[in-house]
Amino acid sequence: MAQNDFENFKQEVSWLIGQNDSVEIRPVISKTFSPEFISTFPTLYQLLQQSGSILGVDIVTSKNKKSNYYLYTWTDREGLKCGWLCKAEHIHSEIDVLSEHQLLLDEMGGISETYHHFDTETEMLTDNQNFIFIKSELTKGLGDWNDLYEQVCTDENVKQMDTTDLICFAVEANGNEVFYDPNTKQVFLFASDHSFENVEVLNGQAEYTFYTINGVTTFVDYVETLAGQWLENVITEDN
Repeated sequence: MAQNDFENFKQEVSWLIGQNDSVEIRPVISKTFSPEFISTFPTLYQLLQQSGSILGVDIVTSKNKKSNYYLYTWTDREGLKCGWLCKAEHIHSEIDVLSEHQLLLDEMGGISETYHHFDTETEMLTDNQNFIFIKSELTKGLGDWNDLYEQVCTDENVKQMDTTDLICFAVEANGNEVFYDPNTKQVFLFASDHSFENVEVLNGQAEYTFYTINGVTTFVDYVETLAGQWLENVITEDN
């Protein structure tokens, strides 16, 4: 069954594994989480506990670059498989992440790929993301968006917020980025072009720059909201 879960994943995310890449799969009989993880992320913990299988997946590319992952697989309410491929890293970074972020990385990993066929109108936080939470992908500050942000603030006569310390922890395929402020733990979406219905322009900022996400204030809120969206759509012991 676990092998089938990996084959389902490969069909859904066909671009991830190259023709000359080698893959080693290891069934994870049980995965435990610390009391701190459980108390910090209770909804996420509940979701992970409902996974039908957890696989260790090691991928070595043709250029001999090795990456380690966990593949979490669930069954949705229509009987279809869905899952997350989470990257497990043990790296040093010059970016000092929140303790809650590091806890997430240490015990679950950062989300590299997701797939699902949920019949829902909810705007899923995992949709169309290049990555979420992965430490090696993190950046600090607005980066390539700096010039645009400065120009929009000038045009709209809006005071720029200090973006120096912001940490980007998720990037959408269209370039929108999700940040948190490590000083306040507050989460912001920077979206130069979007059609979201679950966001509001950040108070004091201009349209098509910074937004807040409805129901999300802090990094932990973001994680728990993301997990809750999936928990509503997968089969659990209670349904």
